[in-house]
Amino acid sequence: MSKMSRLLRGELNKILMRPILYIITGVIVLALFFSVALLGMDNRGSFEYAIDGASKEEAMTSFIGSQSMNKTIAEKKVEDAYTKLEYYSTLNSTAETTITAQLKVLLSESDSPRGCQTILRDYSASIQELERLEQTTASSALLTNRKEMLDTLTQAKNILVNSAQAGTPAVLMSQASYDNFINLINDAIYYITAEGSDLNLLATHLIIKDKITKATGYADITGISYFDKLYTIVSNDITNIVLSQEVKDNLIKQYETTTAFMTNTYDNILSLNGDEKATVTQLKEEMLKYFYAADQYNALVEDTIYLEPVKNFSDSKAHIYMSYEKVHLYQINERIAKNNFLISNGLTSNQFSSVFSPTMSSGDKVSAFDLVYFGLEICSFIVLIFCVVLAGGMIAGEQSNGTLKVLATRPFSRNKILTSKILASMIFGTIFIIFSALVLFIIGYALYGLDTTPILAIFNASTVFTISPILLILIYLALIIVKMLFYVLFATMISVVFRSNVGAVAISIFVYFLTALFAVLFTSSSWYAFLPFAGIDFFKFFGGAFASSSQNPLSIAFSSPMFFNTNLWISIVIVTATMLIFTILSYYVFKKREIK
Repeated sequence: MSKMSRLLRGELNKILMRPILYIITGVIVLALFFSVALLGMDNRGSFEYAIDGASKEEAMTSFIGSQSMNKTIAEKKVEDAYTKLEYYSTLNSTAETTITAQLKVLLSESDSPRGCQTILRDYSASIQELERLEQTTASSALLTNRKEMLDTLTQAKNILVNSAQAGTPAVLMSQASYDNFINLINDAIYYITAEGSDLNLLATHLIIKDKITKATGYADITGISYFDKLYTIVSNDITNIVLSQEVKDNLIKQYETTTAFMTNTYDNILSLNGDEKATVTQLKEEMLKYFYAADQYNALVEDTIYLEPVKNFSDSKAHIYMSYEKVHLYQINERIAKNNFLISNGLTSNQFSSVFSPTMSSGDKVSAFDLVYFGLEICSFIVLIFCVVLAGGMIAGEQSNGTLKVLATRPFSRNKILTSKILASMIFGTIFIIFSALVLFIIGYALYGLDTTPILAIFNASTVFTISPILLILIYLALIIVKMLFYVLFATMISVVFRSNVGAVAISIFVYFLTALFAVLFTSSSWYAFLPFAGIDFFKFFGGAFASSSQNPLSIAFSSPMFFNTNLWISIVIVTATMLIFTILSYYVFKKREIK
């Protein structure tokens, strides 16, 4: 142990003698200054509901009659959400009521109502009868059949359009299947209409028959036709969005909880309004709870129905379906988990701060903790570069100037030599991070004050919990250090493999900046989430990745995107395995190589 301590002290002294240490110190001081000057967060409070009025009477007037949000609008949100839930419950309660069942009836040979193929068969028979009798005027039956055909086709088209393109779709289908269905319907309508021809002439119907025959490729239009193709699409390519009984029961339970909460909150509002000791602020807080409770249930129903058909898909698989082209399943799951938690516990989101984000304050206004987070996003970037440069040149550099050979001749194992260098880099990196955090906290406290409101965090889009801001900042610091260790191990491996100091440092920095660039270019690429460099930022799994609104370029640049197909446990496995590979390769090569 004493040998390890001596090696570590020696490495620390070497770093203290390197000019880059003092250059980076100066850069970090400048970064701290610019972090304060360029803080570009939006205040979360400016995006949330506000109750107007300086007195209780004015506040009550706003609560009842505000244009943006009032008691009636809030109640309607809840009832509309429940109506939508009932619609999906009724829709899937029996096989006959589903969208696909309705379409199949219209496209089949059913007589109640008459299906397209049945009508087409009767239409063809009427034409044949007219030809046999050599009549020149269409019969009333033929005209009726033709009108029924057009009405049925139009009805089928409207059912699918309304079901697939609604805000919350009733069916799951790809854009290709949808286009194919609509095109076939439009073609059939075109052929049957025979635009520009006299409906009363037999020749018109013969033209229609000929067009349908040629278009379908079959000699007999009473046989296989467009409608068989449409029926196949409905049978194979369209899926009804079915809510499981468990999901429906939960949404009904949350409806009952929400309405009970809103009723109790309204009673509190009336009580506070009549209480002379109650303040306007207390009254407004209860009113906000009323509004947020309505929003939470409405969002829960919308998100749950929307997620249900694709909940077991990857993002890339979900993207092929209509209304899901850009969906981020992690974000939807995160919102569902949050709203379920709040409703179940009789809480509303305005009672908590949000997880730190570079673009939005965690509380109603910016606080010291927000500055710490924002500043560390910038400073940690600089510290990571310093650690990469330091670790990238510590083996190759000493190999070039000959000091590594001197060290190797002493009674120290190579494993201990390499370990001491890694620890020295980590120690200085950690010192810089802690120093930056303390300075930012002091400045933030002086400028913005302290907001100790508990934060509502959502871990891995499933586990919701409350946590104090100071504890969450400490978790964030720990995760920065993990990220720093990843890059130190990577740069160490490059340094061990390459004998050139300049080459090792250049490659390490190039890869670091390349990954930062890729994070911007490939945010929407599903494959990028499975690379170790993309999954190293674990703090985004605490619920702040989607809290973004600011247009400040610096804020956006330091936002950590949540890539499509992101999965915490897969990221942990990939990052851990990669770090082990870096470590094993570094120690193995360093132990085997010849030191000159």
